[in-house]
Order: sequence, then C-alpha cells, then structure tokens
Amino acid sequence: MAKKKSKNNYLNGLLVFFIVVSVAAIVYVLSIQEQRPQSEKKKQAPVQTKTEKIISPDKKKGKQKPVVAKIEKSPLPKKQIAIIIDDIGHDLEAVNALLKINADITFSILPFLAHTREAAEIIRRSKREILLHLPMEPVSYPADKPGEGALFTDMNDKELLHQLDKNIASVPYVVGVNNHMGSKFMIDKEKLVLVFGRLKRKNLFFIDSRTAVNSQAVAASKVIGLPLAERKIFIDNNRDYKEIYNNLMSAANYNNDSSPLILIGHPYPETIRALRDAVKELRKKGIVIVPVSQTLKAKQSAGIS
Repeated sequence: MAKKKSKNNYLNGLLVFFIVVSVAAIVYVLSIQEQRPQSEKKKQAPVQTKTEKIISPDKKKGKQKPVVAKIEKSPLPKKQIAIIIDDIGHDLEAVNALLKINADITFSILPFLAHTREAAEIIRRSKREILLHLPMEPVSYPADKPGEGALFTDMNDKELLHQLDKNIASVPYVVGVNNHMGSKFMIDKEKLVLVFGRLKRKNLFFIDSRTAVNSQAVAASKVIGLPLAERKIFIDNNRDYKEIYNNLMSAANYNNDSSPLILIGHPYPETIRALRDAVKELRKKGIVIVPVSQTLKAKQSAGIS
C-alpha cells in the first residue's frame, strides 16, 4: 500500500514538472515573437538624407510615390565695389541727395568746413561710413591750395602729427582716411610712414586716392602694417552725366574678375544723378555696393597684398 502511494506521488510530481516546463517554454516563445518585429524594424528603418529619394507606399492607389528633400541652391558669387564721395562738408543739400540713393555710399569729409561736423552727424544717423578726407600738399602748390588742415612736406614730425590729430578730431565717427590732393606728399615715403604710424595707433585704415602715379603709400603701409587699399576708378574727372554713368557701369567688367573695387567721385549734381540711375542697373548685374571697409576685409581674406 505504501509503495503504491509513493508511486502516485512520484507521478504527480513529474506531471507538475512537465506542466511548469511547458508553461515556461510558451512564455519564452511569446516574448521572442513580441521582440522580433521591433528589432527588425530598427534594422530596416531607412536613414533619410538631403539627396536621396525616400519611397513611401500610396495605400489608396497602390503606387509608390517618391519624396525628394528640397536642396537650397547657394547664391552666385557677387562683385563688391565701394563708392567714395569726396569733398563733403561744403553744403548739406548734396549730402541729403546722396543719402536718398539706396546704396552704401561712403562719405569722405574735409576738415574745418562750414558743415563738416553737421554732415558727419547726418551721415552717422543714416548708418553710412565716414572717412576723413585728409588735405595734403600737391605738386602744383601754391597754385592749387589743398585747404585748411593740409599736411606739407616741409613740416617737422611734431607739426605733422599735431595737425593730423586736429584733423581727425574735427570729423567725428571716422573709420579711415583718404587723401585730398597730395600728389607731392604721397611720394614722400618717410612722411607717410610717420602719418601711417599715427593712423594705426588710432585703429584707422588708409585709402590711397592715387593722385600721384609714383605713390609710396603701399611701401609705407607695409613698414607700419597699416590696412590700405587703392582707388581704381575716378568716375567724374569730367562733369558729364553720360560719361560718369558709363564709368560706374564699367565696374561690372573691370579686370573681368570678382575682386573688390574702389571708385571715387564728388558731390556734383551730374554725379548724383548718374549714381541714382546706375545703382539699379549695377544691382541687376550682381554688383554689391558696400562700405569701403568691406573691400579691405575682402582683400585681406583673399590674401591680396
């Protein structure tokens, strides 16, 4: 009787064991099946890039519809020019007319004129760039007088620096300097080195108006390390509207390259009218008119000496 009872207990225990094992197996299989779609989905998920086509099913039509990411085109390179208008300070009518032109014209102001400071204030409020138009001795002096505040080659170092400081102080908000006349002073390298040293201390740059064929400005600027650029085109040597307009438009193909150019003109009525008309056409040709300081930055970026 005891043996029979022991045998029944053994069979019942074995049955329970198989039931537990079976349940565990079923649970394991179900858990694997639930995890498999997720892992497969992770492996099969496509990575979308800007250039590749992603195909998505169209359930209604049973077709496949391509979805292409939009790629923005880079703008074409544009040529930069700076237009400096010299001899500002005689009157304000020309200043106001120039400020109505939709372009970043740079204004170069003569020191100690009737409207020097007032012109600087108006131009500053209009967020345009201002230069000191520095009077310098011409070869033709005294027949041609450069005006009050001029630098002369017979000045000693102390006199030159004193006059230069007075000139800079008379024109507020200046970021740089260009020469007024100066065909004699600009060929004196020693004097230029002295002047350029003071400009560098004041964090100003220099634009050579190129009134002297054999100008020593580049050589002097290299001695000091002063940022410098040169005028390429005088737009109004003749006060003829058509000629001034054509000179402005010639900037589009000057040297047939994209290097920045500096143009210089004066506040003549003919120049103002030509500028007003040419600016629209230059813009259509991809020419960007920038403050003159921008041409220096572009020049430095390109490694042009």
